[in-house]
Amino acid sequence: MSAEVRAAKEVLRREVRARLRGLSAEARACESGRIRERLETSLAFQRARCVLGYVALGSEPDVWEVLERAMARGVEVAVPRWDEGLRAYAAVRAPRAGEWVIGPHGAREPGAEATVLAFERLDLVLVPGLAFDRSGRRLGRGHGYFDRMLARATQALRWGIGWDLQVVDAVPAEAHDMSMDALVTPGGWDAVTSRSGV
Repeated sequence: MSAEVRAAKEVLRREVRARLRGLSAEARACESGRIRERLETSLAFQRARCVLGYVALGSEPDVWEVLERAMARGVEVAVPRWDEGLRAYAAVRAPRAGEWVIGPHGAREPGAEATVLAFERLDLVLVPGLAFDRSGRRLGRGHGYFDRMLARATQALRWGIGWDLQVVDAVPAEAHDMSMDALVTPGGWDAVTSRSGV
């Protein structure tokens, strides 16, 4: 990564984190509900048979209720779990009532008994981030973990999940940064590519 792009990303991370500090718990709860409603009424979400979601960390939108309802109707739902041996995240089937643990990066993850799924099986990946732009570029926390997962989930739709205040004019990016097919925010959908599913 060039020093110039790295510096631009860090500036944007600071700016967006400052905005996020102004988002109240009440607003997060209300606007998470609007995102969940958009997901649940989406035909592409309803048709997906294997979805990689996430368990919200910090100020991320909480989509877990809609994933639980998807599991109840037979959808295979996975979430990321850190694999220390690979130094990367795996897609692991979310337990309905099994063991959850706190992973090394602070996120809730399925326990060791949960089944690892092949990335090729995924139909849809819900991707949190710090910032997005309307070209589908995404700014993460700076470790590249989601980009590496997305690079392996070649058949899956990639939907960025965020707050309206996280959508910016332009996210600095390089060739290895993975783009989204669509953005889902409380304010609506942004279809980015022809395969967005929106």
